[in-house]
Amino acid sequence: MTTPVLRVESLCKSFGGVHAIRDLSFDVSEAQILGLIGPNGSGKSTTVNSLAGLFPITSGAITLGGARIDGMAEYDRVAHGLSRTFQTASTFAEFTVREHVVLGCNVTRSSHPLSSVFGIGRKAGEEEALARRVDQILEITDLMQVQDHRVGTISSAQQRFLMIATALASNPKVILLDEPAAGLVSHERKTLSDLIKKIRDLGTSVLVIEHHMALIMEVCDRIVVLNFGQKIAEGTPEEIRNNPVVIDAYLGEAA
Repeated sequence: MTTPVLRVESLCKSFGGVHAIRDLSFDVSEAQILGLIGPNGSGKSTTVNSLAGLFPITSGAITLGGARIDGMAEYDRVAHGLSRTFQTASTFAEFTVREHVVLGCNVTRSSHPLSSVFGIGRKAGEEEALARRVDQILEITDLMQVQDHRVGTISSAQQRFLMIATALASNPKVILLDEPAAGLVSHERKTLSDLIKKIRDLGTSVLVIEHHMALIMEVCDRIVVLNFGQKIAEGTPEEIRNNPVVIDAYLGEAA
């Protein structure tokens, strides 16, 4: 068996006397889409924030590409290959869409992180390779047509796709998508679904935290279900859909 690209082992996170995550373990394989679902308050956001480095973990281990990252700062985790988006749009309104994606490339560059945005410290050949990568990202996220628009002028859905594009720009091994469908209408969710599959097909693993069950069931290879900070089930979408424990804790509640 190959080593998972992301491994979470016995993860625990407490806030004072509150145990938000209890003994959580799961793997994300290379080029796999893993869904993380559960009722409100089940620990999904705490899990993704712990993986990304926003919260220090209480105990356990997080391994990315065979190396422990749970002691790393957020920026170092990005540089090591773990990027993320947020539940609410977090963007620089005054940048153009293209400049925003270029800025996301900074951890893969040997020159100054702002060099390609403001034209300083460029190295021969690096700009051409970066431009090709940015073009590819803009194409797969359907943002090429607005690449010269200011971020503050594009739609809220396009800003969500821009967050994904910027996260992809760091060339991650794993991308964490935190509620990516929030605020999207039906045809936009279809575009998102197609995009997540494209990311997987390009070789990047995806961890999706999402309430929209139709999206989760459509895109995920496997699903982990949380309830009260603990994993109560893991399996394929079909297995999760028919799991009586999950139905009682989550799917039945939603229905």
